[in-house]
Amino acid sequence: MSSSSPFPAQANLQKPVCVFCGSSPGKLPLYTNASAAVGQALAKANIPLVYGGGRRGIMGVVSQSCLQAGGYVHGIVPHALTERASEHTPAPGAVASSSSSSSLPTSISQSKEGQGEDVLVDNSNGSLTTDVVGSMHERKLKMARLSQGGFIVLPGGYGTFEEALEMITWNQLGIHRLPILILNIGNFYTHLYNQFLSSVEAGFITQTNLSLLRLVNLEGGESANADESRASEWGDAALKALREWSLASSAKSPEAIFTTLRYTSSSASLANTAHPIRQDSLPLLKLHFERLKEAFEHFSKRDGEGRWGIWPGEETIWQHLKSALEEKEKGGPGDYRASSLFIRLGGQVEVQCPDAPKDAGPFTFFPSSSRPTTRRPVILDPENTDIPSEGSKQVDLRLYKTTSREIYDTAYERGGKMISPDTHPEVLLHTNGNILETTTSNIAVQSPGSDIWITPKLDIHHPFLNGVMRRYLLAEGVIQEGEVTLEMLEQVKKEGGRLIGFNGLRGVWEGELL
Repeated sequence: MSSSSPFPAQANLQKPVCVFCGSSPGKLPLYTNASAAVGQALAKANIPLVYGGGRRGIMGVVSQSCLQAGGYVHGIVPHALTERASEHTPAPGAVASSSSSSSLPTSISQSKEGQGEDVLVDNSNGSLTTDVVGSMHERKLKMARLSQGGFIVLPGGYGTFEEALEMITWNQLGIHRLPILILNIGNFYTHLYNQFLSSVEAGFITQTNLSLLRLVNLEGGESANADESRASEWGDAALKALREWSLASSAKSPEAIFTTLRYTSSSASLANTAHPIRQDSLPLLKLHFERLKEAFEHFSKRDGEGRWGIWPGEETIWQHLKSALEEKEKGGPGDYRASSLFIRLGGQVEVQCPDAPKDAGPFTFFPSSSRPTTRRPVILDPENTDIPSEGSKQVDLRLYKTTSREIYDTAYERGGKMISPDTHPEVLLHTNGNILETTTSNIAVQSPGSDIWITPKLDIHHPFLNGVMRRYLLAEGVIQEGEVTLEMLEQVKKEGGRLIGFNGLRGVWEGELL
């Protein structure tokens, strides 16, 4: 979808971004101050602004702030929303232009939207241009064609909601694939986003399609969003969200899905047929198969069966695994092995059998009754994980185990820099005060004086891998889902609670919070 640009080619501009917003200023100064910051940020980033063409309300604030910061602005207004007026107050720096039949005439046009606002007209240096179009539909169509950089939604009324929702629907239908960022200034859009979440829970919006838009919050959440003294941060927050969307959209699909499990060889020789390699020699093998199939079906639906091929089936996977372990056993039985099962593009099965880590120890199914002396070091990721800023592809890399491990590798590097280089910690990921998982394992905590193990609840706000050991321990009633917060971790650390981790390689391990 494209259209001839109203912006000067010699200016070497970025892709234009459309801002949907109200023609009224709203009751809180925060709305206009934050909107001014957005306009200024777009100008400084050399991103042209496309908007509804009005002078008053948030429309006027965002357009004027962009112009005054040296930016480029193009307004689009339907003819039905304008009327002749006998007097006109020109916009700062604006001069009427008659260079185009679609531009406003030098006499006055005034909008009937909201409380009504003057419509900006072209200026002499080309930084401000305006088109009058025949209908509301034509307005949105032209906005979408021009705005290849995406859409930013600021506070507004019915018109703003309608415009934003239609662009989200276009993303869903594949008419375009563009960033749609809803800036939650003053928590204005919290209720609307909660309605989207309710639609997911009710089965009307899929989990994946929730990522067709992003609710943008300031660092610190609700209290920060409502803080007037932080209004100037909304411009940078919008630009950051645009960059993150671009990175997530350019992320490649994974080359393979996989699962890592534990095999304990018998003490007898492979030649001793009394000890053949059997499925029950691999803990929770059926759950590993189940998780692999879930991931395969998800990515096949998302990326197309032509990319992933046909599910190979459990028997085929088992035969590959059994053959690889038999070959490994020829080097000598009695070792612990880490077996990684890969399903690659085209449905190809691959098995790798490296030695398990030296500190892996025996596979354990349950936490010990008392705190063991051997514990793995655990450190909190120094950065918050901003889930709402992630696209659906990046969220998929949390929900399913794939060979695309960058989000975990970078978190591990961040955590590792905080302690001595010879320590290999488990790094805890967290989002807005809630714990998710470590870079290798699911976790559970036991508060001081309690005998209940609580594992973080997996939901649309807190996506992470639902590992095989987590599934097993939940089914056995050993752990239960609940909220695990940073405050709970601090209590565990100070008052003698416990933290355990668990995965398909180590089983259950005890952690030591650093």
